[in-house]
Amino acid sequence: MRRALLVSLLALACGGSEAFKLTADDNNAAKLEAAFSRMGPPRSGPMNSSGKPLAYLVAKGSAGTELIAFDLAGKRELWHVPAPVSSKIVVGADFIAHTEGDDQLVARDPASGKLLWRSQIAGRFVGAAADASRLFYTSGGGSRWVLTALDGRSGHELWTAESPGALGAPAARDGLVFSPFVKQWLSILDAQNGDALTRIRGIDEEITFVRATGANVFFGSRAGVFLLDRRAASGKRAQSTYGVAVLPREFVRIHYGLDAFDPVQSGYSAYDKNRILWNAHREGRALRFDGGRVVIHTYRFFFGFDANSGALAWAFSHPRNDVVASAHLGSSIAFCSSAGQLGALDPATGARIYQAQVRGQIIGASFDADGWAPVEKVAEPEPAPRVLAAIARDPDARFDDVKKFAVSALAQQGAGQVTGDLIALIQSDTTPPELYEAAVESLVARKDPAGLPVLVAALDVRHDYLKASRPRSVGALARAIASLGKAELDPAQRGRAVDALIAHLGSPETSAADLESVVVALGSIGAGAEIAPLRRFVLMYRADPTFSSQVGAVGAAIDVLVTRGGLAERELVSYLAEDARSLGSVRDYASRALLQTTTSAGSKKK
Repeated sequence: MRRALLVSLLALACGGSEAFKLTADDNNAAKLEAAFSRMGPPRSGPMNSSGKPLAYLVAKGSAGTELIAFDLAGKRELWHVPAPVSSKIVVGADFIAHTEGDDQLVARDPASGKLLWRSQIAGRFVGAAADASRLFYTSGGGSRWVLTALDGRSGHELWTAESPGALGAPAARDGLVFSPFVKQWLSILDAQNGDALTRIRGIDEEITFVRATGANVFFGSRAGVFLLDRRAASGKRAQSTYGVAVLPREFVRIHYGLDAFDPVQSGYSAYDKNRILWNAHREGRALRFDGGRVVIHTYRFFFGFDANSGALAWAFSHPRNDVVASAHLGSSIAFCSSAGQLGALDPATGARIYQAQVRGQIIGASFDADGWAPVEKVAEPEPAPRVLAAIARDPDARFDDVKKFAVSALAQQGAGQVTGDLIALIQSDTTPPELYEAAVESLVARKDPAGLPVLVAALDVRHDYLKASRPRSVGALARAIASLGKAELDPAQRGRAVDALIAHLGSPETSAADLESVVVALGSIGAGAEIAPLRRFVLMYRADPTFSSQVGAVGAAIDVLVTRGGLAERELVSYLAEDARSLGSVRDYASRALLQTTTSAGSKKK
């Protein structure tokens, strides 16, 4: 094993171009500065020469797949052509490119979709990028990998750079090409001739993606994002313009960029339905996410988060169909659904600010629309609690993790209806068990005094065979009421809650498990009104075989009586402990309760 590793390292050291060797002059600030001078000025709009914001969509047609060009601003289809597209669309100024099958690379005229050229790919296709006039793609496998540059209009090969180690999908900005190399380096090459200019070695983090926008180049891994500026020459997070978003981990797959080394991600796949959408800039010596937001796209849903705190800012649910493609364009979040519904969201508020329709069943889409800022007012953003409640109730079984997050996020919202939404969820027969438990825990943790009337209304339902009504989730409702024991409650509402709990305490339909929660809730908010009914309860059930193995509700009632009652209640519990007619489990529990409270009282006096 050690011998094989040594041979591999020697091959990396000796083989390939200067850009892809094991030993080189890494993290050279002067060389990085010189490389920047070869890069063209920032671009503030789409790459295509027309300057129009465009979307290229791959659709299932009657005779196979089709490629569609769509003018976003004009809301019209420009052209469509039959095309067995097998990768994402790469856009240059006067060409677009994609793969067909496993080994064919093709380019088309962006004005008509007409085929410009076709080229054979040697080895496995990994990914591609383009600048205004050139196409760059990575292919290979095993001990031979190649970064190839072609003229975008003619397909003529301009140069190649070989590597004995794995190369990731490249990125490009006019003048420079950026290639991840064995997840440790980011090699920077001259786009014109393939000369190695410099490279960055990640010292405390892998390099698994690189992304170029019109204004910036970013790289990094699942851990965070580096801005490619002069400070990146350090190769270290602390000395670079580096940023990480605070995100919930319940359902978010942390991928700041598509994995450059995974060929699957070069095509349209499930990864496009689960993404972190972001744009960023330098602020002082730190990387800041634009607007302080990052957006999570997962299937039909979008969530906007505060990048610094992880707090949910907004939520958006697309009706019915999965969103198969999305992109952060700076001023908008563009997306397309499987049914051809195009849209855009305001990254700050989640408001829908654009909609259009394209025909066909869409497999994937690529957006050439940097900086596009539609101004339609399609709809005001829905309040986050309403969207979260709808997501939690969604019948689609694929979204269990998303639904759990929606429930926990819903519980943290301030709106008064939230308690009602959570109750509706736990009382629904269609709620899956795991989601039911999550909703109960969230309802209990919410501790919302304003929600007490809603809890009482739900608890006030009685068994009525004629009306076919029955109480639901009594134990869960009681637990939520118990959590309010230390809160200031309206006396009238407190009284109604106690009355409802007492009614369930005396109901023969209340299960043993629910009875225990009812007793605890009475002890929490009863304010003395619970003592008399609990006295009656323990006398009635002290010999009930239901509690022979676990004292449950009877034990909970004993605890309330000895801690909240007076001398008369202690005498009653003493009677339970001594009377032979009490169950053995009840006698033992009553004895321990008396002893513990006596010991506790003695400790306090000392």
